Amino acid sequence: MLEYNEIQRVFTAARANRAAVRARTSAERIERLEALRAALTAHAEDIGTAIKADLGRPTDNRGEFLTVMGNIDKAVAELADWMAPIDVEQSIPSPKGKRIFIKYEPRGVVLLFGTWDFPIGMFFSPLVQAVAAGNVVIGKTNSLAPATGKVIATIVAEAFAEDEVSVFDDTETNTPDGVRSTNDVLLDLPVDHIFLTGSPRVGKLIVAAAAKHLASFTLELGGKSPAIVDSTADLDYVAQQIVIGKIPNHGQTCLSVDYVWVPADRRDEFVEKYVAAVRAKYYDNGEFRYERDGRFVNRRNFERVKGYLDQAVEAGATIAFGGTSDADALVIEPTVLLDVPVDSDIIQEEIFGPLLPVLTYTDESEIYAHSDSLGKPLGLYIYSQDEDFVERVLDNTTSGGVTVNAHNVHWREENLPFGGVNSSGYGRYHGVWGFREFSNPRSVYEVALTPTS
Repeated sequence: MLEYNEIQRVFTAARANRAAVRARTSAERIERLEALRAALTAHAEDIGTAIKADLGRPTDNRGEFLTVMGNIDKAVAELADWMAPIDVEQSIPSPKGKRIFIKYEPRGVVLLFGTWDFPIGMFFSPLVQAVAAGNVVIGKTNSLAPATGKVIATIVAEAFAEDEVSVFDDTETNTPDGVRSTNDVLLDLPVDHIFLTGSPRVGKLIVAAAAKHLASFTLELGGKSPAIVDSTADLDYVAQQIVIGKIPNHGQTCLSVDYVWVPADRRDEFVEKYVAAVRAKYYDNGEFRYERDGRFVNRRNFERVKGYLDQAVEAGATIAFGGTSDADALVIEPTVLLDVPVDSDIIQEEIFGPLLPVLTYTDESEIYAHSDSLGKPLGLYIYSQDEDFVERVLDNTTSGGVTVNAHNVHWREENLPFGGVNSSGYGRYHGVWGFREFSNPRSVYEVALTPTS
């Protein structure tokens, strides 16, 4: 159990170090990022072992590690340009400006909450951008991924001084008022910025905590991200892409395809091709090989998703494929559901599991009305060879980001800002957008004075 005085000591040291870290040149900040790269590389094997222990993913699944390495590469290559003042053209007639520019300055002390679904990527990716922007960081790993949390703490301790970046992985803290959640204790700190990847419920807690100190915040929250398929789409290709977008990490991905819309007369064809793609990738001799891509993180999440499945079937939905589960292994077979009542939990709530409801339409206006009723998701996927259809979907829906004719490419493209909107999040990061998210764009107007005689 963590001691309250330890949190206060670390925060006091970090806050006292803000000015020194802020003043670092691009070369000095890059040196810290290179130290992080070295520590990550030294513990690459430990990362794989920890993720397997926490989530059941195979140890050779290096996607998170490679993503973070790519984040570091981009920051190292472009940081000097990101930090350079941006000149602005004068628009007012007087007084005459000598220099008018925007200078990005760090926010200060950043409180960074890690997540459990991609514990390495979703901790170190924002950390890279926060460090590049010249902030000091206090991190908290997620208690549902304890093995990975310990590796994260080791890597951070090797790469940074404690008053630059520190990490807590304890779930509880002994305070003068009794034992409290470490997350809650950290949220009481008067930090300058809070970053969270999590659920809308936790996002509301972050906003409330930030309001106490008028801290800024970045929230990546998720939502019900749909895939919308039209009559011109190649269903063989679409099926392959939606498997990629649904099954990895046992469906526990904030950008997972939550449900799919297909034309009513192409539903059965889509289901056939999707099932064939799932079988080809995840089955041997008719047996689901869940160990190829993980399991539920814990029993509570297994039971939650199993509850969605059971309720939908009781309400009249049909299982077109899959449906079996193993509570001991914490897995549910990839499942396709048809004729799902729109008021069922599996339609109304983010699934975060390998269940795929297939909805049908005869008029595309049905898509827009339904999507609007479910809020604004983090991602949206359009599959069509009709550019007019794509434009209509873009004009009649809203989401944090969109990928057309593929899965999740808008997240991988570092030159695009990534984030949600309203219920799916607030703020943008990745690449230069992350640097700016962890910075204050400071406006500077220097008046040109005429020397006096």
